[in-house]
Amino acid sequence: MASVSLSEAEKVYIVHGVQEDLRVDGRGCEDYRCVEVETDVVSNTSGSARVKLGHTDILVGVKAEMGTPKLEKPNEGYLEFFVDCSANATPEFEGRGGDDLGTEIANTLYRIFNNKSSVDLKSLCISPREHCWVLYVDVLLLECGGNLFDAISIAVKAALFNTRIPRVRVLEDEEGSKDIELSDDPYDCIRLSVENVPCIVTLCKIGCRHVVDATLQEEACSLASVLVSVTSQGVVTCMRKVGKGSLDPESIFEMMETSKRVGKVLHASLHSILHQEESLGPKRQKVGFLG
Repeated sequence: MASVSLSEAEKVYIVHGVQEDLRVDGRGCEDYRCVEVETDVVSNTSGSARVKLGHTDILVGVKAEMGTPKLEKPNEGYLEFFVDCSANATPEFEGRGGDDLGTEIANTLYRIFNNKSSVDLKSLCISPREHCWVLYVDVLLLECGGNLFDAISIAVKAALFNTRIPRVRVLEDEEGSKDIELSDDPYDCIRLSVENVPCIVTLCKIGCRHVVDATLQEEACSLASVLVSVTSQGVVTCMRKVGKGSLDPESIFEMMETSKRVGKVLHASLHSILHQEESLGPKRQKVGFLG
């Protein structure tokens, strides 16, 4: 993961500021930086989104392809995640430097989507045990400016909201053989419900307090963080502790309560901006780097 070197004086300045609920950029401990979200930015995908959170820049593309259901879940489709850490994001990702981080992020995404309530996987089934839709979710890290997991979860949710899957009919002839007919109408499609798709809220422990949406400088002052997957209803679906430091039970409980509170606001803001952007229609102005 991208990192920065700070002097002891800089670390003391950041830590003391956090204790007073005043961060270097003027935010409070529970404030996010400005989040830029744009969907439908890649034309050859089923759905896509670009999210910029401070200096963190994420591009996500979703591709729907037909596949065979898994043996243990014959009447469901499934999602596959791949994370590519671009060398342009930070020199540390040159060569195979970003492989470990990409695998860690992909495994985290598998964990938060590994429950029946996140996405209705049964709606992706075309013919039980034979055909289903497989959603390949490709995540590209373009720039790392801290708080990667939150930005990626927001981008994945926005891309799934933008995803359109062609409607399919299964035709069966007199001999019992099945034929799949794909609709030619681009507007005749299936939309996924992302109401229960969780977002990750990362809380970094700095001194005696914790902050959300930490910058690279703040992450350098934190020895332990907690990733909390929260739904729009404030339900925690999974947690993961990262970092070498330790956390006492009281701190963990406080961080969970903060993540529920912050997560609800994050989901409400994201849903609002996604529906607002979609209401503009195809004539909306492209404002991102692909505009």
